[in-house]
Amino acid sequence: MLRYNILFLVLILSTGRTFAQENIDVAPGEDRWTVKTSISNSSKPKKVALEKLLALPLLDEEYSDKNYPDKLIPVKVGGTMKEGDIITKKGYIHLVALEKASGNKRDGDYHIQLTLNPEWSDSCFIVEIPYAEFADGAIKDKCEAARAFIRDEILNGKTPSTRGSIMQGKVYVQVTGQLFYDAIHARTMRNPDPSKRTYRGKRGGQPIPMHSYTAWKIHPVIDIEFAPEPE
Repeated sequence: MLRYNILFLVLILSTGRTFAQENIDVAPGEDRWTVKTSISNSSKPKKVALEKLLALPLLDEEYSDKNYPDKLIPVKVGGTMKEGDIITKKGYIHLVALEKASGNKRDGDYHIQLTLNPEWSDSCFIVEIPYAEFADGAIKDKCEAARAFIRDEILNGKTPSTRGSIMQGKVYVQVTGQLFYDAIHARTMRNPDPSKRTYRGKRGGQPIPMHSYTAWKIHPVIDIEFAPEPE
């Protein structure tokens, strides 16, 4: 009987997957925090081409973080999409960074930059995976699984650097998560003085900057996996 019990225990351990608990010095964020760390629904994800997401426009200035601190912005963009929709899209990962800077950027998110092309270039779409301990209970395990995928399958078991870990080869993935409007950065992107406009995006030591020219992103990411490259 003992032999069968041991065999049963081995089978359980071999069929389940556990993730090492991250131990990083981070703190919860503030800007629209509730929206970024939860999902509004569990509907079937909409498949959206990355080209369409890269072209999503800024919303009217009235839709600021002060107006919608903990609720979804109801405006539709791109025809049928709106904040809170769960969408799936594909793209090449070029950089992954840990948000652990000083001040108010210590939330521990995995910041990921996706592009249409395998070569490093300007214009990216940003997706972010919350630190699992800060995520809503309903998605906590999904966030940790997605972060574990980044560490174990892409970064050889390492945590992303704060400067930005650059991919050493082609990494084409499918990402699923909630469409989110980054109102804070939208304000800096609409500065009437072009010389003072700022855009999100990390360089990671590369000579050519990579910017996000849309204030829309995926936050939180609840699933990420490798996908076949487009032909």
